[in-house]
Amino acid sequence: MRGSPTGLPHPLHKQVIRAIRARTLLHPGQQVLVAVSGGPDSVALLSILCQLAPAWNLSLTVVHCNYGLRGAESDGDASFVAALCRRLQLPCLIRPLTTDRGGAGDSSSLQARARESRYRLFRDLTAELGADRVALGHTADDQAETVLLRMLRGAGLRGLAGMPHIRERLFVRPLLNCSRQEILAYLEAMGLSYRTDSSNAKSIYLRNRVRHELLPVMQSLAPAAVRMLARQADLLREDDRVLDAMAARRLTQITRSRDSATIVLDRTVWLKQVPALQRRMLRLALHALAPSIGAPRSDVLLSMVSSLASKKSGTIWNTGSVTVACEQDLIRLYIESPETAAGDPGTDTTVAEFSAEGVTIDSFPSTVTWRLTGAGIRLRAVTQERGLALLEQSSTAIALLDAEHLSWPLTIRTWRRGDWFCPTGMAGRRKKLQDYFTDAKLGRSVRERIPLVLSRDGIAWIVGQRVDIRFAATRSTTRFVLARVTQPLRRKGVF
Repeated sequence: MRGSPTGLPHPLHKQVIRAIRARTLLHPGQQVLVAVSGGPDSVALLSILCQLAPAWNLSLTVVHCNYGLRGAESDGDASFVAALCRRLQLPCLIRPLTTDRGGAGDSSSLQARARESRYRLFRDLTAELGADRVALGHTADDQAETVLLRMLRGAGLRGLAGMPHIRERLFVRPLLNCSRQEILAYLEAMGLSYRTDSSNAKSIYLRNRVRHELLPVMQSLAPAAVRMLARQADLLREDDRVLDAMAARRLTQITRSRDSATIVLDRTVWLKQVPALQRRMLRLALHALAPSIGAPRSDVLLSMVSSLASKKSGTIWNTGSVTVACEQDLIRLYIESPETAAGDPGTDTTVAEFSAEGVTIDSFPSTVTWRLTGAGIRLRAVTQERGLALLEQSSTAIALLDAEHLSWPLTIRTWRRGDWFCPTGMAGRRKKLQDYFTDAKLGRSVRERIPLVLSRDGIAWIVGQRVDIRFAATRSTTRFVLARVTQPLRRKGVF
């Protein structure tokens, strides 16, 4: 690796050093893992950090991930990186990674899964080696592509802010303000070779279509499009930080109670906030309970906020491991412990199967995805203490049943002519479901999709509506069954 022909630092080198200093991406004396794929961006990053290392006393270790997805080409990339590190006299860690290609209908792309496994490896190596930073070679072009992709997916302010220069106080992107054109000019001036990834030309990946089809059109209209999109991301990120700080202060003010597994918010005060803060407070609360699940998609968050802002209470959402329950004056977010979730920590949840007669449930806990609406119906035993506490909560999204009054197996099906039940509050009198649906102003298209939970002796619960008094738990119940319906995240059900 030869230096600049003039013997002076290349302008790109100066530009990157300014970015590192201005954003405090690196500190002198740190141990840095450098992610090197062999492509132009990562080779340029390694070159610049090698020139910086002596003055800053940086200890560099190269990490290369070989997925083997491109056969001999992938092995060639690994050999190229290993040879480059030998010339530079740098330690090189080449790690094979396997990535499941997924099946039909898998919404997670191969590229996304590869990225997740790569970041997981970097975190593990950081802990193992005691490294301080992981340097990544993302450029302004990558930033522009990311912003456009998220724009096409309807992202909010946070998504349009793109990739940060530093993430988790670990991952740093020193080239994020450098264009790919500047990178290639640098490599040519320095006489550096690099590898080309053939998969970057395949139109099966949306990012590649944005790179090769959309961005060139934008640049023909505005030559500085890449730099402008990258600058826009920086500006939006600053705005996002300010709004997050405001939302965090408001969240503290409207929190009624909080522990490691539950956050209870004052719904009345939450409703008085502008929608932008409502969304952020909800996202911050979700993150506080389960940092590992990541932020929900903007469309999911918008749907949740819309539901929570309506007059209707009783809706329950599941996002990752967190349940969000809309109560009369409260918003309750919680993670259920194994003991309260199943009553038997050693029993795995089973998924009940559909049959011609509906769904048969012969054991607890069980989970059913109701095909007509996409809603989830979960049934499980809970402790008496938990059951008595839930009796104090009013919600049409849950039903507390007395296990002593249920006959096995249970069945979930749609209504049939002649069906009747004994609704709570009617002193045990019967009511035809057809009359109940008419009184509730539920049209035929809705009533034909509503699931019913049946014991052998009759309807125990009109899901999301009413419980039959013959099966309803009371203060004297000793064996509780909790039935819950969870609204699908991406489309509305009937509940």
